[in-house]
Amino acid sequence: VKAPRYIHGETDIFQWQQQFRHDPAPWAEIGSSQFILTVPSHEIRDLDNPQDLMDWWDQALGMEHEIYGYLPWPRVERAVFDAQISAGWMHSGYPFMAHDLSVAGVVNVSYMSENGDWGMFHELGHNHQWMPSTLPGTTETGCNFASVYLMEQLVNPPNLRPANPQRAYFEDGSNISNWSTWVALDTFLVVKEEWGWGPITEALSVYYTLPAAEVPSGGTEEFNAWVMHLSNATGYNLAPYHSAWGFPLTQATYDALDHLPVWVDDPLRGDFFVYDAILRNLSSTNLNSSAAQVVWDVYDNGTNTTLTVYYGQTDMGNNSQLWPYSVSSGTPEVGPGSANITFAGDGTHYVRIMASNEEAEVWFGPISVTPN
Repeated sequence: VKAPRYIHGETDIFQWQQQFRHDPAPWAEIGSSQFILTVPSHEIRDLDNPQDLMDWWDQALGMEHEIYGYLPWPRVERAVFDAQISAGWMHSGYPFMAHDLSVAGVVNVSYMSENGDWGMFHELGHNHQWMPSTLPGTTETGCNFASVYLMEQLVNPPNLRPANPQRAYFEDGSNISNWSTWVALDTFLVVKEEWGWGPITEALSVYYTLPAAEVPSGGTEEFNAWVMHLSNATGYNLAPYHSAWGFPLTQATYDALDHLPVWVDDPLRGDFFVYDAILRNLSSTNLNSSAAQVVWDVYDNGTNTTLTVYYGQTDMGNNSQLWPYSVSSGTPEVGPGSANITFAGDGTHYVRIMASNEEAEVWFGPISVTPN
């Protein structure tokens, strides 16, 4: 029994309209070099423009391959629509399957162009996921990169899904065990809204050629590897940003990224999470018998931070109440900072700097300074 079949770029449109779409078998295939749709034949009896439909789907599949960075894509994707499938409304696989109630929209190019189909894009996204780059709790997150990207870039007018971090997640202590699906998607989308999809695609692409010995194994390794790759792709140290989300980052990751500037403009700062300041290279200069200039570099200016320089002839540790002398240095900006201190007498003086905000105090030093 002949079945309706359209092969993009090969099937004659006149023959399709006059003959092929009316062939009597109950299942039809509409396909291209990118995507093949297997649908109940009654859904395509009135399909006049399969060439426009498959042009659109070819573009959609090309964009999916593009966002995940695995090029050239090695196979034609397939979707089968039926009245009863093995799980849910749709599920990924080869072929991925979907309920036949969704066919009418999927084979209507005008509908798809104006509305898209988050679920279709999502399931195709699953087929693009690479497990080493799929962080714990995000099996249902990474596939939505495709849904967000296509709904923004292919559907007209765009159906936007902006980042929307949930305050409750941070108020609950940024518990990484609760970091999944939509919370996790916001983590990625905040980065996307700053730099576009390019760095995410670049970071995903790193995993495709990793030697077996370098493939991260286990949650901590996976979280740390992703922050490394994404930071390198953006050119910014995103360790503080991901730490705010509760990522279990190691000191080795912080050390490996400290040559990059910190992303101090991330939108979590202040509204959702209070960041500590980070000072470096604390030292002294312009020494004489009565005074010195204390200098430092502000690597991360934190959230609503105030710097205070404490000094005296005994190192009083990280207790501001015990230091005899102090100088306020105000609100820091990223870059060099300094404060002048006046010696209380002969002999070595000790200096520490306290960076304080509404939630914490962080101390730097000590250094010792001896009058000339």
